[in-house]
Amino acid sequence: MTTPNASPIPVRSPRWPWLVLAMGLLWTSVVRIPLILSAADHLDSDLAVDGLTLLDAVNGTWRWHYPGTPHMGILPVLLSYPQALIWGVSPATLVSGGLVAWLLVITATFVLAWRAFGAGVACWAIVPLVFSSVGTVWLSGRITGGHLLTLAWHAAAFAGMVGCLAKGGAWRSGLLGLWCGLGLYVDTMFLVTLAGLVPAAIVSWSVRGKSNAGKVAAVVFVLGLVLGVAPRELGKRADPYDAYGQQFTPIFQPDVLVDHTRILVMECVPRLIVGHELPSLEPSPEALTDLGQPTRKGPEAPSPSLNAGPYATALGLLLFVAAIARLILDRSPPGSAARAVQQGVLISAGLILLAFVINRNIFNSDNYRYIIFLLVPWSLGFGLLMRSIAQRGAAAWAGTLFLSALVGAVMTASVVSWYVGLGWLSIDLLRGTSASSEQLVVFQDQEPVAADGEEPAVPAGATVLPSGTSHVFGDYWKVYRIAFLSGGRVVGVPSPRFPNRFEGWSSGLEPRQGALVVLDPAPDWRAMLIESWRREGRVPNELDQITLITP
Repeated sequence: MTTPNASPIPVRSPRWPWLVLAMGLLWTSVVRIPLILSAADHLDSDLAVDGLTLLDAVNGTWRWHYPGTPHMGILPVLLSYPQALIWGVSPATLVSGGLVAWLLVITATFVLAWRAFGAGVACWAIVPLVFSSVGTVWLSGRITGGHLLTLAWHAAAFAGMVGCLAKGGAWRSGLLGLWCGLGLYVDTMFLVTLAGLVPAAIVSWSVRGKSNAGKVAAVVFVLGLVLGVAPRELGKRADPYDAYGQQFTPIFQPDVLVDHTRILVMECVPRLIVGHELPSLEPSPEALTDLGQPTRKGPEAPSPSLNAGPYATALGLLLFVAAIARLILDRSPPGSAARAVQQGVLISAGLILLAFVINRNIFNSDNYRYIIFLLVPWSLGFGLLMRSIAQRGAAAWAGTLFLSALVGAVMTASVVSWYVGLGWLSIDLLRGTSASSEQLVVFQDQEPVAADGEEPAVPAGATVLPSGTSHVFGDYWKVYRIAFLSGGRVVGVPSPRFPNRFEGWSSGLEPRQGALVVLDPAPDWRAMLIESWRREGRVPNELDQITLITP
């Protein structure tokens, strides 16, 4: 008679890493409070379109995707929806959705790092995310334009892949396929995730020894993928209008590719990682621009003296390079989930860089949001690098703590300086005495009540519209912002040189119905209005019968 083997004692996961995650989420939330409170200041028209979509959703009208962009599903609006239901639709409740997306990014990356490399790596890995650059803080003030929900979906997909490889099960593969299909619905950028995840999973499966169970899991994954992508395909057919039909058109002209590579290396990667562009070979005022500033109609850049110094910038970029090198050189066993994650995220990162270089629509550093998938290998590599150093002894462990604290101090100081330069840490803001967003679009039929019998003053920067205004025509970066700040009372109509996000905007403009205000009319404004009118399928002579108002 043999003694039976003792039952294995289940190992409980440690709880302390969750405390580290919670503290990190709290800190990164506090850092973004001024960004949310100052939402009306940095509200541009792209963000305003997100706001108009949110306004429709709160009013019970749901779309398949964001207006004029079938490649972006409606799921990001859910990040701001609960806040809008509770406190109403405003720039602040809209931008708060960007914070929610960033918290999801940190959490998904933490779970991915823990599953693939262990709890210690996971805690180190979130340091570059918790203490993120000004450029990344700026992206967390965007909804669709920041692509942060796509990034969170990206990290969570690789975490799901680890579960499938480690534990198996067709149902896990089916859920992963469903998640990936919904990722394609969230944003077409998720194709790059699939291009890294699928080959990495296949290589891992092949190294372990091909099995029938793996084949079944692959079939179930595909079925889940088809189901998850169904909302995207249904939405494209229900609402096919695409204002950005050439968004992903490639170009292979050598001079263009060289310029795109320069923008990538000198502007976009530094802006994403450390928040500031590298100086150009021929110094110019533009080279001193703070990288939190969008290039189109955003807030003014703070004084260059407030920017991070060259040594801090060099430190951040050297750590980034070292982290990527550490991830590339990781020697996890072939076929392991860790090796699959390493290969998958690096393939995705490489492909997103390639797509950036060959994309025809790359013009300036504002396009750094398209390489946001670099944050995952940056974080994982940083976690692995810190673990490797800390294992060398007590002094090395203390060194990693000092280095992480230095990164946190430098990045936080950079963000605070940016806020101060923009006036977002002023006493008036903290007291809540600045102009509310409802005051930024004023109609002449409104009767604001002044205190102490004084004449009511229009807040600085407000747009005054004649009573009866139903449409505003002008610059893209103004009209949608005005439409959102008016609570949807007016319709924004951009001049034809810009994409028009809302098909059918001319409805409501008829004889004795509606009034269109032309903002800052250029000499050829009527010709441009006629062109926009024609694109709506309307007859130009109709413009003589509707109410047109020019300043």
